Amino acid sequence: MDLSLLKALCEADAIAASEQEVRQILLDEADRLHKEVRFDGLGSVLIRLNASDGPKVMICAHMDEVGFMVRSISGEGAIDVLPVGNVRMAARQLQPVRITTREECKIPGLLDGERSGNEVSGLWVDIGARSYDEVIQAGIRPGDRVTFDSAFQVLPHQRVMGKAFDDRLGCYLLIALLREWHDAELPAEIWLVASSSEEVGLRGGQTAARAVAPDLAIVLDTACWAKNFDYGAANHRQIGLGPMLVLSDKSLIAPPKLTAWVESIAAQAEIPLQLDMFSNGGTDGGAVHLSGTGIPTVVLGPATRHGHCAASIADCRDILQTQQLLSALMTGFTHDTVARLTDFRC
Repeated sequence: MDLSLLKALCEADAIAASEQEVRQILLDEADRLHKEVRFDGLGSVLIRLNASDGPKVMICAHMDEVGFMVRSISGEGAIDVLPVGNVRMAARQLQPVRITTREECKIPGLLDGERSGNEVSGLWVDIGARSYDEVIQAGIRPGDRVTFDSAFQVLPHQRVMGKAFDDRLGCYLLIALLREWHDAELPAEIWLVASSSEEVGLRGGQTAARAVAPDLAIVLDTACWAKNFDYGAANHRQIGLGPMLVLSDKSLIAPPKLTAWVESIAAQAEIPLQLDMFSNGGTDGGAVHLSGTGIPTVVLGPATRHGHCAASIADCRDILQTQQLLSALMTGFTHDTVARLTDFRC
């Protein structure tokens, strides 16, 4: 596993609509392997893995992370910020962050806010300034992006910790597939899509799916369980137990025929699966499957601990097993298989 690549992806700063740091990593990989690259109007990256007369399959992960945006600057030098995406309340107080200016300068600061019951609002960042002028002199302006300032770290027992695992783990898997299959002959035309603005309403998944118009889609994303050390039967997001296969969430119920096929491929490859359902939230799958006249779509990916906060924890074996499962699926997207999976007469 390429931990240096994962580190670069996770330490890149990319809130919705400002994903250029992650986008550049993907573009560098595609250029190195001489792949065709397109964009949708939101900045999603569409990489054509191969040419084929077979069905068209889209594999999608989103580039953006939850974070904040500078809204205003007080006379005393406090930097008022708004959440971009659903940042956990517990992660909104006394957290190291960094502001990326329009000139791509990185300025560290401390995020804080006012707590009222279970809510934390009125968020601001303190960079040590004593006045409005000092903040302006530092190059900070309204609209600048703010992200958690968390280093990528390797933990014991093949586990890793860092920010933005949602969904840089998915972006990592896109690049892993690109590297593995860039010169292979495959039965389907594969498009690797890194979407924009998922955390603010599943936006890039919708526009990218319109651009690609696939016959079938796989969305890569992560999720965590509310109680990280609950290993009970209800927790299907445990690290170290294999990829999650998401049967349903608030935006998508995966076609049973499609999930059954993924399960069969995983069983043949001896890859364990955690069959999960999201009671809250959704993924790009919710937007992708409604594109055009409808696209059969399934969501899978590695589980994490702690989400939408300063750092998450994941198991490298889950990431590798997700890659192995995707590789096994790649060779199975034959015309007959995709025709069967998209045929509702049987």
